[in-house]
Amino acid sequence: MITTVNPKGQVTIPEPLRDRYGFPPGTKVVWLERDGDLIPKPLLSVEQLRGRFKGAELTTMLREERLRDRKHEDG
Repeated sequence: MITTVNPKGQVTIPEPLRDRYGFPPGTKVVWLERDGDLIPKPLLSVEQLRGRFKGAELTTMLREERLRDRKHEDG
């Protein structure tokens, strides 16, 4: 998918990607720079995080997230 940076320096995340990666309207975005690439990530609020990890094995979740990120990075 291709988007264009407008004169204000803004870019629109295409709807299918917003839906897939959790960018609902009003989401703050943090930009990560990794190996020369810019990676947008949704910045979750405390309210959005509340209860998210209840009963979860955090180490396993973090490991799985890192594997997903690595697959995404490798394209």
